[in-house]
Amino acid sequence: MSVYDEAMETLCKKASTLFAVDAAVIGPDTRFVDDLGAKSVDIVKFTAILEDVFEVEVPYMEFTKKETFGEAAQYVASMLGE
Repeated sequence: MSVYDEAMETLCKKASTLFAVDAAVIGPDTRFVDDLGAKSVDIVKFTAILEDVFEVEVPYMEFTKKETFGEAAQYVASMLGE
């Protein structure tokens, strides 16, 4: 499994828990704020889980610039050289 795919899976599972939605309906084009209504505290939770899973520091301010799950997963993948 690629880092991108693993990051997408991690983000979808976390979103499913945080927002009580089926992870299967969340995809690369799902937007954190516009589609799920994520607040800053939710973004912190996403960065924390990514840091735990991938053992890398995910800068909050840079992560907030990512509008979609796909952009966020690609960002993590690029941080890890993929």
